[in-house]
Amino acid sequence: MNIDGIWDCPPVYCAWFGKPVLLFVVRKCRIPIPCNIIAESASSVRIRLQPGWEIDVPKELILSVEETAASREICMN
Repeated sequence: MNIDGIWDCPPVYCAWFGKPVLLFVVRKCRIPIPCNIIAESASSVRIRLQPGWEIDVPKELILSVEETAASREICMN
């Protein structure tokens, strides 16, 4: 990162920004989290679970990311 706060190399998760995805976390069991990836820092990924609900997930907890075509309402109900 340079002094202006701009990444010298592209973020790893930028291809997923704004797309509905399943984020798999935790090491011993795969827990899918339906969300949208909205930002990335050096150590974490910011996800939106639903409007108004955003959290930062440490990158070391992320096992994989998969694009989902299912509606979030279907996944959560």
